[in-house]
Amino acid sequence: MRKNTIIFILIIFAISFISENSYLFEEMNLNPFDYARITDVDYKAILVDEPGSNGKVVVTERLTFDIHAASQNNLFWELWRDLPESYIDGVKVDYQVNSVKQILDDGTEVIYDESPKLYWNDSDYINTARGYGPGKWYHSEGPYNESARNYECVFFYVDGLYREKVTFEIEYEMNNAALRYGDCSELYLSLYSEETIKHLESYKAQILIPNEDMPSTGNYDAYTYGTNSNRFPFTESDTKNFGYHTFSFNLDEEDLRFRPYNEYIEFSLISYGADKHKFTDYATRNYYYNDDVLDELRQEQAEFDAVPEDYKKTKIIILLICSAGAILIIIYDIKKDKKMRKEHIFYEPTMQIKYFRDIPSNLDPVFASNLVFCKNKERKNDSDGYSSIMLSLVRKGYIELTRIDEQKDWTSNNVKIIVKHQPTPIMNDLLESQTIESEKPETLTPTEELYFNLIIRHSHGNEISVKDFQAKVSIDYENTNTFVKNIENSVVNIGVSQGYFQKADYEQPKRQTKSLSTAHGILGFILITLVNLILYQTHLDLAFGAFFILGIAFIFSSLYLRRLSKKYVLLTQFGEDEYAKWKGLYDFLNSETLMKERTVIELPIWEQYLVYATAFGISEKVITALKIRCPDMEMSPMLSNPYYRSRSFHYSCRSFRSVTRTASHIARSGGYGGHGGYGGGGRGGGGGRRRSLKLIYKKE
Repeated sequence: MRKNTIIFILIIFAISFISENSYLFEEMNLNPFDYARITDVDYKAILVDEPGSNGKVVVTERLTFDIHAASQNNLFWELWRDLPESYIDGVKVDYQVNSVKQILDDGTEVIYDESPKLYWNDSDYINTARGYGPGKWYHSEGPYNESARNYECVFFYVDGLYREKVTFEIEYEMNNAALRYGDCSELYLSLYSEETIKHLESYKAQILIPNEDMPSTGNYDAYTYGTNSNRFPFTESDTKNFGYHTFSFNLDEEDLRFRPYNEYIEFSLISYGADKHKFTDYATRNYYYNDDVLDELRQEQAEFDAVPEDYKKTKIIILLICSAGAILIIIYDIKKDKKMRKEHIFYEPTMQIKYFRDIPSNLDPVFASNLVFCKNKERKNDSDGYSSIMLSLVRKGYIELTRIDEQKDWTSNNVKIIVKHQPTPIMNDLLESQTIESEKPETLTPTEELYFNLIIRHSHGNEISVKDFQAKVSIDYENTNTFVKNIENSVVNIGVSQGYFQKADYEQPKRQTKSLSTAHGILGFILITLVNLILYQTHLDLAFGAFFILGIAFIFSSLYLRRLSKKYVLLTQFGEDEYAKWKGLYDFLNSETLMKERTVIELPIWEQYLVYATAFGISEKVITALKIRCPDMEMSPMLSNPYYRSRSFHYSCRSFRSVTRTASHIARSGGYGGHGGYGGGGRGGGGGRRRSLKLIYKKE
């Protein structure tokens, strides 16, 4: 609840901050709600072939801008229309802007004046004292150069626009639009391009050729280029505009669909035969002015026309290959399972167990946790293993945790470990022969023995504070490293020596299959995302979903292999049967059944429930059930101690895990200055396994 409350407060704060400071995002161009787009274009180009014209056309455009400023604190003070310059066959295609007008809703025209400079400072947009301010336009000529502030566009300085639509009419001359060659001429118009083309809702265009400059029928070809259709239809008329032959088209939002590779609208008129130079009498001389290029132009045109069909065939081939690949992946997975079962023996439990209510055996808690999670789940936190070992030592009577100062709360700094039974190895044989069977303690499991020896090693007399214990462990690098290694190796040692595992590397098939599953998942994700994203920028588009099919096949394979890998654990038949019992115990403790059942559970079983539930990472389930179903809890020294059921206890164990890992890392990397001071033949271990753990117990 506290975590959710903090998240909710942060979300509210973030929303408030963004709404109040949206201008910061605008300046970084991160605000998706801040834009000025050209949505409608009415284009008219008139060819001019007269002395000194240099193959130019005079263009008049009416542009409708959709303005959407995200904040009233940062309005739009300028708009622009790109006029990109380029060189074609050695001649420069550039522009000269003649006039700019704003067309009001009632049809009134507001003539803008040319500005003497490109505005840059915010004050210039509204400062009219020096002849600047709104109602001006400026043509920033090319070539494009950011540092020189050449942007190849015409700017319109407006009076601060928030959210509205405005229309401007600009007139400009496009030089060297018409090019002359030896056996033909070409009028080539790039009407619109760049990223903003995606926001067009309508595009009307007329290209006017004076009647005296218009080639005769049969001596010219006209083409359009762009949009997803590769071409778009146009009409011709000799009567639409008096004295002109008019090419026109009218594209609506349905027509204006674009991919990254076709973001342009272009027109071309090629004249040849007797009228090969009909409209280029005064065109600028270019590199191929006297060369015959008609055949080459027609070849290029044929290749352009063939592009959609060529790529369609390629996409079909890719689709077939990817579909076949998807089938092969499925076949591979099936064969992989058969091969794995041929190479290894995977036993099945002799009985199916949903819930197991008893404790199957006095199994090491760390090993029990690894056994339960060896197939279907992952261990939540390895510090739970240390918590369970500590609880088990308490339950078996080897240690007790008490408060240092009874007047203070149960905190890690106020808890000490009391060793209730000190080992005296010299008396081991005597103990074995004289100790009454009923008074013997429960045998320690391998990890419990390791942990207990570590406590004995660092304790003073019969006790040590938890804080001091962890401090000493943290600087006893070599011994702590040995302890960590032995804890890590205990799972394999127990599993092999006690007949649970077929071999030491019992997870090898599972690990290999999971690695393959991960590789398939990554490859599938790359195919669906990165590959499709790259292809989308090309004429292949998404290749009819070919890589989606292959990617999904890899992801399905990944999920299938991961599911199979859970079965690829090399347990013996005994191990499978024990796994079923311990998994049943885990499911029982983790279910609501423990809470709802009314069968009587004895205190010793509740104590073991808490130990193993802690090892499984679900201790809160048993603790909750204890409070409701175990009225005799106070009769158990372990269950009645609130510290063992507190977060402070688990926090202390997590802290212990942290210090042991750090000390182990230092020891392995050789990054310590000297020994921690607890080496040699000290009490309880010294880094090696003790001869036995037959202890003499002092009766209190």
